[in-house]
Amino acid sequence: MPYDPTSLSNLDEVKTNHIHLDLAVDFTAKTLAGSAELDIEAIVDNVSKVVLDTSFIAIHSVSIGDNVLQYSLDKRHEKYGSALTIELPSTLNKGDKTKVLVKYATTEECTACQWLEPSQTVGKKHPYLFTQCQAIHARSLVPCQDSPSIKLTYSANINAPLRAVMSAVSIGEEKHANGTTTFKFHQKTCMPSYLIALAVGNLEGREIGPRSTVWTEPEVIEAAAWEFVDTETFIRTGEELLTPYDWGRYDLLVLPASFPYGGMENPCLTFVTPSLLAGDRSLVDVVAHEIAHSWMGNLVTTENWEHF
Repeated sequence: MPYDPTSLSNLDEVKTNHIHLDLAVDFTAKTLAGSAELDIEAIVDNVSKVVLDTSFIAIHSVSIGDNVLQYSLDKRHEKYGSALTIELPSTLNKGDKTKVLVKYATTEECTACQWLEPSQTVGKKHPYLFTQCQAIHARSLVPCQDSPSIKLTYSANINAPLRAVMSAVSIGEEKHANGTTTFKFHQKTCMPSYLIALAVGNLEGREIGPRSTVWTEPEVIEAAAWEFVDTETFIRTGEELLTPYDWGRYDLLVLPASFPYGGMENPCLTFVTPSLLAGDRSLVDVVAHEIAHSWMGNLVTTENWEHF
């Protein structure tokens, strides 16, 4: 059985195979609101409940199909958040599967989301959102089994007034009369919850290779495209040393200066600091480092954070 002292979920009874997110971005309220549908599978017999990790999340309802389910939210643990205990309508035996729909919203205390004012961006005209879920902040973004021992696929529909990008492959977008767009994503490779990532802002993309686009604010797109032109060489080197690259796309998102890390290896979309834009390609070894995580970290993952 998986063991993870930082997760409050019942890892010994169920596993999550897939999460589908349907969320609307509200820059005024600084929240994401909508739903998460979790494909749950029992790994033992006589499972009567599903326990998920949450942190600073407002739960609106829980259901399976037309059945509205009883749930309780435990008192908050200072570090690990609040366990969401969902009572199942009937017990599950090993191998049984079900889909649990949780309608919810993030709150202002969400530790995964960083909401930037226009003044904190390069362009100074539009707000910006980015997430950082490693190590245990995914539970403040989505109710989930927030443990690296759980590998899952995910899909998402993100409704936003500005372009959204995620740690997944874009599969289309749908514009609406109110000026927002629903951006659709799918991640087909199993990955831990801490690699779910979202950014929304005034973003422009420029292709820099056969499977790579660099995303950034328009003001720095030329500098970023020039700086990271060798990205495909790094990916091919990884493939020669290891195995074929499994994630389809390897895009780069150059964030505003408040991004507090050198880089974050979110699948399909590495987040990097703008301080890498040195103008002489002298700091692109950070990209090589993040590409290496495509195999070590993203495909092969620590069982829990004691093994960090």
